Amino acid sequence: MKKTCFFIACLLTAHQLFATNHEVQVSNYQFTPSTVNALIGDTVTWVWKHGVHTTTSISIPVGAATWDSQIRSSDPSFYYVVTIEGIYNYDCTIHAPNMNGTIIVSGILPVVLSNFTIIPTKINTAFLQWVTATEKNTDHFDVMRSTDGNRFEKIASVPAKGNSGILTNYSYTDNSLPSAYRFAYYSLNIVDKDGKSFLSDIKTFRNDKGAPKLIVSLSPNPISRPGHLMIQFNSDKQNSMHVELFDASGRLVNQTDMAAVTGLNNGHFHMDNMAPGTYTIVFTMDSMKESFKMVVQ
Repeated sequence: MKKTCFFIACLLTAHQLFATNHEVQVSNYQFTPSTVNALIGDTVTWVWKHGVHTTTSISIPVGAATWDSQIRSSDPSFYYVVTIEGIYNYDCTIHAPNMNGTIIVSGILPVVLSNFTIIPTKINTAFLQWVTATEKNTDHFDVMRSTDGNRFEKIASVPAKGNSGILTNYSYTDNSLPSAYRFAYYSLNIVDKDGKSFLSDIKTFRNDKGAPKLIVSLSPNPISRPGHLMIQFNSDKQNSMHVELFDASGRLVNQTDMAAVTGLNNGHFHMDNMAPGTYTIVFTMDSMKESFKMVVQ
């Protein structure tokens, strides 16, 4: 019992010394990353990049403090320290329900991860490697994957050593990356022998060996008037995507620029009160250019 208490005390002291600040960028009608895995004592900082937004708590664990802050050029950042284990849901009140985020807070990890990396090996394949410095009562690691950084699914389970005070290496090869997505997001769900689970940080993986693709999805199409076209698009770096809308005669009727961060981005394009008909929407980022037909009903 004394050894267990000492081990937990060491983990708690180590985390207090090295608490993490998780930065969430706010732009283009999205929080990036939209999901943050944190430990008690960590800080989440929202940083303005583009537009006028808020970060506002919706549902949070009992006893946690609510928050509601403007995120704009005159109020470029806001931070919040998570103190209670559980799930924190929040949104931008200006752009809800399409702009929202989640913070998942775990207690002190029974594992000290000294490294967690992902490298490409061949087309649509990711090789995950992680190293534990210490383990206590650990049962296994669930490998979690997401294509949007928000909704995660379990794709594999890797047995753990259980108890260890030396460096232990683990790996897993994901051979089933969805080909339509240039980016994937991974996390480790660390499960102890008592069934309690803890989430690691989320890692972004860029599939450099996959085919380059700018636009991932457009919806809805057809679209009703007035309406917002929801867009998912890739960006290999912090950037800006130019969007142009042309009518059937080739006349430019609307355009905008969408701020982008590295990874999968979400945005929406105002269709306003466009007359019913068929339009062409063109997306341009650096040397990439893609166009699609849109129908307004």
